[in-house]
Amino acid sequence: MTERPPSPPTAGTGPALSGTGGGSEDRVVVTTAQLATQLEEWTDYRPDEQLLENVLLELDRRDYLEWETITRNGDYCWDLTDTPERLGKAIAAVVTALLQADP
Repeated sequence: MTERPPSPPTAGTGPALSGTGGGSEDRVVVTTAQLATQLEEWTDYRPDEQLLENVLLELDRRDYLEWETITRNGDYCWDLTDTPERLGKAIAAVVTALLQADP
């Protein structure tokens, strides 16, 4: 039986997963609205989409995530695949620097 990747969730139900085209890992690519919906499901709070997009753009400028494409409707699609690791490393570096600083 041929192994097939799981079908992506329907739009607006959560992060869409798309294959990397040869790698064994999946990429996480979502629109700002999909990310806002997912955050609302996780936290019971819906962030303002424009504010969220501004934060995502700033994270993109600092190489913590990347925008993948823009939809026909003008919505950004964000590649969040490596974002947790990138943010984790940045936070760890700041904490380490603070702990090593002289009081």
